[in-house]
Amino acid sequence: MLLLSALLIMGSQISSAQSITYKEDAKTYALPALFQNNNNEIILSWTEKDAAGMVNYYFARSADKGKTFSDKKLIYAAPGIGTGRLARPRLLFKKNGDMVATFSFNPDAQLQANAGEVKAARPKELQVYVTESADGGNTWSTPKSVHNDATPGVIRGFYDATLMANDELAVVFLKDIPNKPHERDLRLVIAQNGVFGDERIIDSFVCDCCNLGLLTDEKGNLNVYYRENADNIRDIAKMISTDNGITFSTPEMVYKDNWKINACPHTGPVALRYGNTNLISYYSGVEGNPGVRLVTQAGKQLLLLKDETIKTASLAGNEKKAVILYGQGTQDAGTKIGYRTIAKSKVSADKWLDNSATGTNPNGIIVDNELVVVYELTEKGKVVGIKTDVVKLN
Repeated sequence: MLLLSALLIMGSQISSAQSITYKEDAKTYALPALFQNNNNEIILSWTEKDAAGMVNYYFARSADKGKTFSDKKLIYAAPGIGTGRLARPRLLFKKNGDMVATFSFNPDAQLQANAGEVKAARPKELQVYVTESADGGNTWSTPKSVHNDATPGVIRGFYDATLMANDELAVVFLKDIPNKPHERDLRLVIAQNGVFGDERIIDSFVCDCCNLGLLTDEKGNLNVYYRENADNIRDIAKMISTDNGITFSTPEMVYKDNWKINACPHTGPVALRYGNTNLISYYSGVEGNPGVRLVTQAGKQLLLLKDETIKTASLAGNEKKAVILYGQGTQDAGTKIGYRTIAKSKVSADKWLDNSATGTNPNGIIVDNELVVVYELTEKGKVVGIKTDVVKLN
């Protein structure tokens, strides 16, 4: 474990006070995220990519509320693991403690040394893969696709995944519409007794490049959040299933922005279960009132972040407290990590994470009265490391 009484360097980990930095030369870091397992331990996951294009998907465990983390453990390594922010890996925990890891995967990807040192092109095929561990992450099953139809040359991306009330995995994703370039539908695939069934279209035409949100709420309902496309009005929609993904309600807008744009904004919703409601955050560029919004499941707007450098946010919380996290600033002017606390329908003013210069893409989790945060560290536009921090909430 990392010792916090003094500065300590252990491999690629640097620890000081309650901050931990993972950084190693010639590695590109991405997609840090925090989760909590059934033992109330905090789990940190992230990816590292080397110069040849090999991507390692790691996790580390904290038994002291984010103040220290164990040595990293490998979940899977392959050049095809997705590292884009629009299809983030997910770590989930079944009721029996088994770990479930999902990630976007390009089966055509090769190490650059095997491809003549040619820079990798945008993938022409993507699938969602899943692997499981029954021993706390020491060993993992061979990753497998969640798609029964693995027709090559098809993008199945921008996904999200969650465990439903019945402890089975659900995955939503966007899929290419045949013979219609740059058009995608919204699909769902669910497992029954651990076996994935056929995927189903749950909306036949949606915004084609925005990430999705999926969560199981406090009533056990499965909620899907996505950016709709109705004659180029691209507001955030929701659908609800009360029967573990078998049927869904008619789509409704989370909040009627009426943002009309003839292009995909490449930014979708994030959602959080909070007390007896859900919180949803997303960006809207509607004329006269653009910014990152925070709304409730019932459509009440709690916050509008108008700073033009903030395009995405993440949410952290439990039944009583919640936080919205964001990176503010530009590469030239510098960036920092901001957050606001949420108590029922009241939202605080901006608060800033100390020593978060060059920080971006934050993710967090609340434990007791503390916020544990992880974010990317950048240099000249490249992510060169990740850093964790612990903040006491007022």
